[in-house]
Amino acid sequence: SGLTTSDLTTGWTLVDKSEKAFKEAPLDLSDEFNHEFGPGDSPIVLVSAAGAVGKTTLAREIAYRTGAIYLDLAQSEPVGGHTFTGSLVNSYLYERWKDQSISVLIDGLDEARLRATPEAFEAFLYDIYRCSIDRRLPTVLFGRSVSVQDTWLILSEKLEVPVLEIGYFGPKASIEFAEAKLRAVNPSSSHLDTGCKAIRLLLEGIRSQTKEDGDRFAGYAPVLQAVVERVGKESNLAALIAKIEKGVQPITLQQVAFEILERERSKLDRSIFENHDIADRLYLADEQLNHLAARVYGTSPPDLPVMSPHDAQIYENVLPNWVAEHPFLVDQDCPSSAVFDAVIATWALRKGISNEVKEAAVKREVSRGFTANPFLSEIYMNEIAEGPDRFLPSEHIGIIYSSLRARLSLSDSADLLIEITDEGSDGDLIQGEQAEVEITHSRRGIEQPRVFKFRTEPDGMIRLGNHIDDVEITAPLSHVEIGPSTDPSNEVKFVAPISIQCDILSINTKRVIVEPPLIKSVSSVFLEANEFDGPMMTSVPVLRGQTTLAAFWPNVRNHPWTSFAVKPTSTEDSRIDEALRRFRKFVISFRSHGKGSLARFERKIEHERMTKGVGQAVLNLMLKENILHKKNSMYFLASDLLAKQTGVNYTDCMTRQFGPQAVEFVRKALN
Repeated sequence: SGLTTSDLTTGWTLVDKSEKAFKEAPLDLSDEFNHEFGPGDSPIVLVSAAGAVGKTTLAREIAYRTGAIYLDLAQSEPVGGHTFTGSLVNSYLYERWKDQSISVLIDGLDEARLRATPEAFEAFLYDIYRCSIDRRLPTVLFGRSVSVQDTWLILSEKLEVPVLEIGYFGPKASIEFAEAKLRAVNPSSSHLDTGCKAIRLLLEGIRSQTKEDGDRFAGYAPVLQAVVERVGKESNLAALIAKIEKGVQPITLQQVAFEILERERSKLDRSIFENHDIADRLYLADEQLNHLAARVYGTSPPDLPVMSPHDAQIYENVLPNWVAEHPFLVDQDCPSSAVFDAVIATWALRKGISNEVKEAAVKREVSRGFTANPFLSEIYMNEIAEGPDRFLPSEHIGIIYSSLRARLSLSDSADLLIEITDEGSDGDLIQGEQAEVEITHSRRGIEQPRVFKFRTEPDGMIRLGNHIDDVEITAPLSHVEIGPSTDPSNEVKFVAPISIQCDILSINTKRVIVEPPLIKSVSSVFLEANEFDGPMMTSVPVLRGQTTLAAFWPNVRNHPWTSFAVKPTSTEDSRIDEALRRFRKFVISFRSHGKGSLARFERKIEHERMTKGVGQAVLNLMLKENILHKKNSMYFLASDLLAKQTGVNYTDCMTRQFGPQAVEFVRKALN
């Protein structure tokens, strides 16, 4: 028809080439949503994927093969009520849209949500709905799991919206994917068979090291691409295979990355230096990562090692080109894959050559929110020594949690707990103790969740970004910062349940939104601090669905928090107050499980942190009164009996609102 991308508005593209060696990942209808219709029966279809799974690659490939127009919301103008219709008109596509001779694939829901207000994003979706409702060709929207869930909640009020989920490559498909990529990189190589064998051995090794993740790690496209990069330029594949088969070659994602860094050192030519021995100290893995981090985070490059002026001049001439063309980068300052991005980020956070680099890395990674790098948590945690004293700096907690959540599929869940490890009867921290960090990752169909435990400083800065989902913090000496300080114009979103009790609470935003979880469950948010720092807050927090918000700090009754202010219950009896704290811990620890029931694994409820002091007595009474009951490895909370026996509900416990009946209940536990 003569139409070209130059005729279209910004972000709209006619894809004119196929992905090299494209291999489609599994794509199935998600059973997390109640579907009466399949993807062929609805005018709008959603496609969900965990971070970096390959949704953009799939969207562009479908656009290429079908002739559909590809719309990248990360490149287009911020969305609003007439964005879609207006773009069709401005690109002279409206008549073709009406006669259904074109269709559109929309990618980048995540970026659109970050760049627009919630009202503008909703208006954009309703615009798409109005334009698509009577069409036989579906409009398909692609996004990460969190964005797709929100989009489904909005659109499902208007029509039945099927949700497809991009999965991970299985063992056989992973090998086929990687081998196809290798052939695309080295089509004329005489060592393709040897390279394919090396790929198979490396992938088998990585899969054996990550059995608990199944395909969710070893079948992740960026992992496969990193292996291809490792093998693609290996000069001695036979030696690599021999090392793997003899078991002397460690096989982890970190090792794959390290071997690429080692290979890059082969660019050094001793003969060009006045002092030939200087080459032994140049362009080591550490130095490469320092230069890469400086480029990615926009900080000063590291100083050169000490050498003669002659050698320094030679090295300064070649170094910029080596770094700019590094396989970890594309376009000089952008990581070439999520895996290499995670390697650079982990290095900058943990071993950055300067405080400037470390701070820049923290700010950037915190600001990503729900678009966090899904591999950072894996690589970072693998570099921390295992054991009871495994330490995670408080400033990194939110980064690691967001990264882990970025890998969640629609059927997964995760929650974060930060709590002092010991406290006196008045709830104060015992000096010298650390705080405990616990991240629980649950998957449907797997009986026991994965639990990651760390220690952290009890009085540090905890930065949580602008998307806080399922978090419980009891850290009376800590400073909790909500929202990235780099861009306070973005709203902060709390997804219940959330309980934060800290010394200083900072909220760096003008707008707060409180949302319920996708599965109808507890929807309470409670914020408590000794000091509140939120001068940018100008609008009253917005509550969506059946959510509640309560706050307590000095001057909390000032605008815009006035209608959410509470005063937690406190008695004259320190033992009663302690028992109420334990009672609260038990109740708010419960999360939705199965068909909406409130449940928690026994290891959580019976943990010493929960049962210490008067905790065991409170637990025993809750079991005796059938407020809790245990089945197999799970405890279940009976909300109706909780209200009947104690006079409080989940929200009351979250906000520490205990009436006389609850006080008498815990008093009974102490007798």
